[in-house]
Amino acid sequence: MEIKVIQQNPRSITADVLAMPVFEGQDLSFELKELDAKLGGSLAEMKDKTELKGKTGELDLINTLGNLPVRYLAVFGLGKADKFGPDELRKSVGELARALSKKAFKNMAIWLGELPLAADVLAETAVGGALMGSYRFRKYFTSGNENGVIDEVKLALGDNADLSSASQGLIRGQIIAEAVCSARDLINEPSSNMTPTDLADFAQRLAESTGLGCQIFNESQLLEKGMGGVLGVGQGSCQAPKFIVLKYTGRDSDEIDLAYVGKAITFDSGGISLKPSDKMWEMKSDMSGGAAVITSMGAIAKLKPAVNIMGIVPATENMPSGCAIKPGDVLRMASGKTVEIHSTDAEGRLILADALDYACRQGAKQIVDIATLTGACSRVFGSACSGGFTNNDDFYAGVVSAAKQAGECIWQLPTFEEYREMIKSDVADIKNVGGAVAGASTAALFLEEFVQDTPWVHLDIAGTAYLDKDSGYRIKGGSGASVATLIRLAVNTAK
Repeated sequence: MEIKVIQQNPRSITADVLAMPVFEGQDLSFELKELDAKLGGSLAEMKDKTELKGKTGELDLINTLGNLPVRYLAVFGLGKADKFGPDELRKSVGELARALSKKAFKNMAIWLGELPLAADVLAETAVGGALMGSYRFRKYFTSGNENGVIDEVKLALGDNADLSSASQGLIRGQIIAEAVCSARDLINEPSSNMTPTDLADFAQRLAESTGLGCQIFNESQLLEKGMGGVLGVGQGSCQAPKFIVLKYTGRDSDEIDLAYVGKAITFDSGGISLKPSDKMWEMKSDMSGGAAVITSMGAIAKLKPAVNIMGIVPATENMPSGCAIKPGDVLRMASGKTVEIHSTDAEGRLILADALDYACRQGAKQIVDIATLTGACSRVFGSACSGGFTNNDDFYAGVVSAAKQAGECIWQLPTFEEYREMIKSDVADIKNVGGAVAGASTAALFLEEFVQDTPWVHLDIAGTAYLDKDSGYRIKGGSGASVATLIRLAVNTAK
């Protein structure tokens, strides 16, 4: 999809379809009234009959019958004006792009000229909505693409808009949205084609194309480093584990300002503590945190903020076999801590433990980890929100601010000291599960054991990483959760 910014009056725009926004409960804009005059007042009539409400996601498509330079006029709702902001625009354009991509349109224009946002924000959010909203994973269909493909989108601004600023916003929005869609591709791949080796190969290719530094540690190197968590989880699979390290250097220093750590269980059967078969196929998405880290690092390399970031992704499968770890086993992590295994299905925290320790040993000043970690978190929030945990309120506030700018929701959950008692073990330093209650919090406290005093935020994306329906620019299947947040956090940290 080619997207460009233009400065043109809606009356003279040529395209298959011209999309014009309308707010709920408000009169038609001046530009829309001008177009409606050419259509014989049909929009005003629809408005009078309350057939045109302007609610978010609402779309009315009108054949212009040759009365305008476009074949169709699409009027799409933005919701209430007093609640309008960048994410409302992103959602509305996402709904619009998805609906129109199912038609035979090859090109479209979206009028943004009178909306109350800066030109760069308009362009960034609109391009994000268009790309993410129209995304589909069609790789394995043999009968062709049942949806149409929009080849070109024009974002039309008014005469007073800063076109240079809008162009910068367009580039930024496109880079972020393409990173989100790339993460979705990785998540939606069948695990047979997204093994730890496949993920490492993707990271290597991305590094070569963007100038990132890249190291891939193999099984023997993990053994040398004493990474008992990654090796323990991976030992039940015939697929060898990989430990992926990407490095972006945006300023002249050896310091690591941020470390991003992403869980990448490329398939999670639960191991010996086998999961129920119902919806187990979704466990190909248990590498969503790793996908978010890898693709966000690629986007950061393109945006070039003045900050140094390390991306760390431990990747393995969690499978049952005669070689798999068992409940009651004790693993020694890279930090030297010992962990008693009570459930082999609480495996993500084991590989993250080694990755978090690695980030600390490399001298990371601040750490964010991203993981589809607990069903407990998804039961609290559903798919509307990710869970947040921290040992540093100031750093957490910065992550939440980045998430809000990115249009993603994070809500903090507690790590009370009372919960720490629940992960004490009788035979090792700690155990890998805390029992039937407060599961998201005890999992976070387990991770905190491996970050020392480094400012750290843990994002549990178990509910937001894989969706069961389309909504706005969020798509059924792999969502690319946290990609935009990580990119925005890098840019904010540089500032």
